[in-house]
Amino acid sequence: MPTITLSPTALSLFRLHVERQGQIAIDESTREPYRELARAGLMRAGSTFLDGEESIYRLTAEGFERKGELLTCAKEAV
Repeated sequence: MPTITLSPTALSLFRLHVERQGQIAIDESTREPYRELARAGLMRAGSTFLDGEESIYRLTAEGFERKGELLTCAKEAV
């Protein structure tokens, strides 16, 4: 798999997203790290009728496959 470089903030958010099974508020403090994860192909944005565009984020197949690797990196970064 190709090497990707993520900011410590994005790695921490990825770990938190997995731990909380996606139950994280999308706001100005989390939106850009989520976008970074989406640009890396690890997550994808979704929309809801109530909250609008980019109101939910889900793991992609690649994000799910690389979950173990990324969680290890996130623990080392902390």
